[in-house]
Amino acid sequence: MSPTTKRTRSPGGASQDTPVHSSDDQVVGTLSDLLGSDREDIFHGVVVHLGRLGHHVFVPADQVTLMTRSHVDVALTSDQLHALPKHDEERQYDVGIVGFFRKHPGWVREKDR
Repeated sequence: MSPTTKRTRSPGGASQDTPVHSSDDQVVGTLSDLLGSDREDIFHGVVVHLGRLGHHVFVPADQVTLMTRSHVDVALTSDQLHALPKHDEERQYDVGIVGFFRKHPGWVREKDR
């Protein structure tokens, strides 16, 4: 994922907490976030919260097979999703103005919604 990754609107109308289905027809969790850039019309993928006590994982756009208002389908099995590494929110940055006295372009953490 690039450091310019931003949250984006859902291309299929899905919203936060929409159920996510694995390729083996199991509800594996809920949609937590969409990553991409509205400005550049880019969709990087989705962040899925796996179950009640599960962690967040990133599923790349090429593994997202369907996105509707009622559910999101991914091309990974339940086992493959649970084997993905934990998603790290700190990787999301945006270009901004930094510096206290000498203002200059630099990387800043993306603000919370």
